[in-house]
Amino acid sequence: MPNMSVTVNHAIKAFKGKHKLEAVLVQDRASGEVKEWRYDGVFVFIGLAPKSDLVKGLVEIDEGGFVVTDKTLMTSLPGLFAAGDVRAGATKQAASAAGEGATAALMIREYLKSVG
Repeated sequence: MPNMSVTVNHAIKAFKGKHKLEAVLVQDRASGEVKEWRYDGVFVFIGLAPKSDLVKGLVEIDEGGFVVTDKTLMTSLPGLFAAGDVRAGATKQAASAAGEGATAALMIREYLKSVG
């Protein structure tokens, strides 16, 4: 896809933005270089175990380390959504995660409309 790229061997350090994503701070694991990327959206592959450290202390996490969401995929922090394998109750299937990602995008759009 022309508007999508896949980057490997980078660690997410922070998401920046007030009511929408403005930038992502990443660190190249090989060089240690920290970069700021400006994107409208981002999908993060986290592997098979939930890597929810980025949001621990910000949102509700279950005993297995998975992020708890409501039926709109919003976490306990208004405006922060989770989809895919990091989410409690996820099926751990790529097709389901892709569908949740699409659903989350629609829910984010509705949320942004509601906050103005």
